[in-house]
Amino acid sequence: LPLLALAAIIQASVVPHIRVLGGGPDLVFLMVLAWAIHAPLEEGVVWAFTGGILQDLMSAAPVGMSVVGLVLVVFMVYAVRGQVYSVSLPLLAALLLAAVAVQQVTLLALLLLTGLRLDIVRDLNYVVIPTLAYNLVVFWPVYVLLRRTQRRYATDRRFFS
Repeated sequence: LPLLALAAIIQASVVPHIRVLGGGPDLVFLMVLAWAIHAPLEEGVVWAFTGGILQDLMSAAPVGMSVVGLVLVVFMVYAVRGQVYSVSLPLLAALLLAAVAVQQVTLLALLLLTGLRLDIVRDLNYVVIPTLAYNLVVFWPVYVLLRRTQRRYATDRRFFS
């Protein structure tokens, strides 16, 4: 979980400086997604909740807003993972596209519910699509790093139990 805290700090301090067309990689989201793909549901929800709270504490968003989208993504991943034999590259790409859509639409809907006036077409074109592109590029190294960490964590957990 310290990785989530580091990702939230980087998300708040570095990512705003590398935005193009209003979008940027969402490191906390990518870490939660990468971890949830191979983790038990409970562990994925803990990552989503913790990552969402940390992300909101580092941003101007109301605390808890990111949690909703991340938890929905974890449940979606869990449902899809239960229907397939193994996780392949095309499945990872499809999960990433669907997860970005779920999370971004959830955030837009929650912002609308708070009374914030949004231009949906502009926000989709200016924020959601560039964020999707960034996430498609950044997801792969994040996935490899967290998968290695996850395997080591699982090995250490079996050793100590």
